[in-house]
Amino acid sequence: MKFIIVAPGYDDNAGGTVVLHQLCDRLNKLGYAASLWPIHKPVFDRKNLFKTLYRFIRYFRKTLKYGYQKNPLLDTPDTSADDLKGGTVVYPEVVLGNPLNARHTVRWLLHKPGFNNGGKIEFGADDLFFFYDRAFDDHCYNPFPENLLHIVSQRSAVYRVTNTGEREGSCYLLRKGYKRTMLHDTADSILIDGLSHEEMAKVFNAVEYCLFYDTYTMYTVYAAMCGCIPIVIPETGVSKEEWQPNEENRYGIAYGFGDRAYAIETRPLLLERLEKQERESDESVERFVQKCKEYWEIEN
Repeated sequence: MKFIIVAPGYDDNAGGTVVLHQLCDRLNKLGYAASLWPIHKPVFDRKNLFKTLYRFIRYFRKTLKYGYQKNPLLDTPDTSADDLKGGTVVYPEVVLGNPLNARHTVRWLLHKPGFNNGGKIEFGADDLFFFYDRAFDDHCYNPFPENLLHIVSQRSAVYRVTNTGEREGSCYLLRKGYKRTMLHDTADSILIDGLSHEEMAKVFNAVEYCLFYDTYTMYTVYAAMCGCIPIVIPETGVSKEEWQPNEENRYGIAYGFGDRAYAIETRPLLLERLEKQERESDESVERFVQKCKEYWEIEN
């Protein structure tokens, strides 16, 4: 059974891209065959030769200019023509349709459907759905509420407490929440968008709290790992339970300014949970493979 993961080039600051590359890596390390297909790379179509040629020219121009980045520490080989034949293709939810014309297609919901596509959604009738977080699951498309595929990159060597002394001030992160109204004074607050992980860890260890206008990001956990209080700015009309239905996903994180005591009180529970998540990630990938085999009746 071969898996083709459709993904953008590796970007340490893009959580969805990171887990796509990590899925490929974990599948290979667990003994399965997996490879990467660049998200904008077209597939050859004999029926539309001129359109295909145009798309390939655009793709190679972009690739020559920007390259297709990979993490050298991950096992993420390129997809060959043989891999495509009969392979199971994993699309993130942002991909419209089935551009690789795959027979077996998985749709991995790394955010709410349509959120990053301006509301556009184009899934296949026979797609097998998985979700990264229960908050992203959509029962309109996915009939399997147990199909969680969750991979965690903790980066504990970078994100850790290095300052046990006094902390002052705040920082803030916008990312996907860049259009939202600022609810705090940004004059003396540090914007951390675009910083490297090492630079962020340094800021997290210097400030008392960090405000997150992006309501779903792993950086809230990274902040807590550094002893900083992460405060997610609530979306209008969205309760704490609606934001994160699973309480374990709320450990160590404040949902709004008035929730800071909860974040401090539950931080130890977050750290305990992180210790288990490495092995749980492998278990999640194993269940994913088994579910695919059962869904398409593929023999072991």
